[in-house]
Formats: sequence, structure tokens, C-alpha cells
Amino acid sequence: MSERPKLEPLRLGAATVDPPLVLAPLAGHTDRAFRRLVKHLGGCGLVVTEMVSSEGLTRGSGHSREIAAVTPDERPVGVQLFGCHPQRMADAAQIVEELGADLVDVNMGCPVPKVTKTGAGAALMLEPARAHDVIAHMVKATRLPVTVKIRSGWDEDSVNAPEVARALEDAGAAAVTVHPRCRSERHRGPAAWAVIADVKRAVKIPIIGNGSVATAAEALRLMETTGADGVMVGRGALYNPWVFRQMKEELSGRSPFVPEPGDYRDLIARFVGYLEEYLPERVVLFRIKALAGWITKGLRGGAELRTKLYAATRLSEVDAALDLYLPASPSEPAPLLQEPSRILVHEPDDAAFRLE
Repeated sequence: MSERPKLEPLRLGAATVDPPLVLAPLAGHTDRAFRRLVKHLGGCGLVVTEMVSSEGLTRGSGHSREIAAVTPDERPVGVQLFGCHPQRMADAAQIVEELGADLVDVNMGCPVPKVTKTGAGAALMLEPARAHDVIAHMVKATRLPVTVKIRSGWDEDSVNAPEVARALEDAGAAAVTVHPRCRSERHRGPAAWAVIADVKRAVKIPIIGNGSVATAAEALRLMETTGADGVMVGRGALYNPWVFRQMKEELSGRSPFVPEPGDYRDLIARFVGYLEEYLPERVVLFRIKALAGWITKGLRGGAELRTKLYAATRLSEVDAALDLYLPASPSEPAPLLQEPSRILVHEPDDAAFRLE
């Protein structure tokens, strides 16, 4: 029997990622409130913001600065940038450092046409030399460690992740995250973990594996089969925000935590509190409904609870629904949950998750 992978901390410049379990950037989902929530639940060594336009950030966009804003209790936290112009990306990295992030991540995996047509995102997989130039400029411009998220390649005929990773390592990247699907696959089909293993063998810097990981058992299997130094989770964390705690426990040889109804109640209440710090009630309601659409899938009474929450027009109505379906001291046993991987197949299309 092979030895269980060890959760060794990742040393990325001055930042320590311990455990090496990372919340992926997901547009529209991983705002500061959700990142804080995940950190509070435990097991997550690093959170990363939604991707931020280097053009917007360097041109003074208030919206871009809002996305890039981080809070002390998220640390360590990374800000993910996208762009393809070396000097512009370098300037943006300096702003990220000023905003208090612990590292800057570069998106070289986004498959969305409005990003790739500018030469950014997954389009950089087509130009390893430009990718190298971007990272080299950023490394020179900031004291923060610079990490990169890549895909297998542009399409099935150009799987070049090991080549790109070597270029990034040569440019000074501190670590690379590999999402082993091509740009043409988006998020369809199983992730080709063998590509992660190929990249791991090609470079000496830490490699973080991503894709088709929604449970503690899958995280263990990914690390065992690829040799990855860490695991990044995106959609699986939306369905199950406790997944990082469960992964840490599984990879440490302990029985993973199983949430009960009261844990779901506490999670939603805490999320409301984080959101209310900087958003109006109508936006808080929208975010609560979005979260509920994920975490209540597979719960006993989940469909009825979602119906109540979706109909809510005030936060007081959210509290009433929680009192009814997730009482603090339930008389029934813990909720029944389906396998996350089965749930995810039926979730919204790629557009909602263009960053995982």
C-alpha cells in the first residue's frame, strides 16, 4: 500500500500556505464574505479573490479595487489578476501589494471569449514566451510571490502545460496550479489528472492540482496519483464549504467532519453577518439565496427550504425559514447528503464558473 500523502506547508515567499488546500477564484462567488466564511470553517490554507482586470485596476476602476480588497482575517490571501501586457501586469501587481495581499496569482486558464480574445486567460497557453515575459515583469515589480493558474493547453492538439510551467518557473513563478482540462473543454468531462503529474515532473516549484475534486476522498486520490503539493477546490466548496476541513482531516488520517442541521444554520447566519458589513439588504438576500441553492442540495427538506428562501424579501423571512427547517436543536438525525460529484453534474453551466 502506498504511503498516505503528507500535508506539508507550502512556503511561497513570505507566505505560508498551511495546509496546502486552496479556495479557487470563482467569479460572482468567492467575494470577501465567502472567503472569510471558508477560512472560519477551517482547513483552508489559502483563499484567492475573484479575478481582477489588470487594465481596470491600473486605470483606477473602483469596481476592480473592490474585487481586489482583502481583509486581515482571510490571510494568507491572494489576489488573482488577468491580462497579457507585461508592464500593465507588473503595475497591477504593485497595487495588489499595496492593498495588503499575501501573494498575486495570474489567471492563464480562463476560457471565456471576452477574456481570451484580448490575449489574456487561456490564450496565454498559446504563447509561452509572452507568459514568461508577463511573470518576469511581475516578479521584478513586487516583493509578493507570484503564482499562476494554467490549463492543460488551448485544445486537445496543443497540450503544453509542462512546457508553459517550465517557462513560468524560469520567469520566477513561486508555484503553479494546474486545471487539467483544455480551454476547448471548459469544465466538461473528467479532469485529466495525468497532466498534473506531467507538470509536477517537469518543474521543481510547488504544483497545486485542481479539477474534479469535490470530496476529501478525491483530494487524497489526486495527491496520491499526481504527486501534487496541494489541492485547489472551486465548485466543491460552494456545495460544501466544510470541504477543506474534511480534506485536512482525511489527509491526516482522521474521520472527516459531518455537518448537522445546526451547522448549516450557523453557517448561513455567519455569512449574513459578513455580508451585512458592506452590502445593502437586497444584495445580501441575493447572495444568501445563491449560497442556499448550493448547500441545501441533498439535505432533508432542502427543496422546501430553498423555496422559502427564494421567496424571501427581507432577512427576517430568512431567519423564519431557518427556524422552521434548520432548528438549532433538531429532533431528527443529521441531514442526508448526496455525493457532491453527482450534484455538480447538474449545476449551472460553465459561464457561472469560468475561473475554476
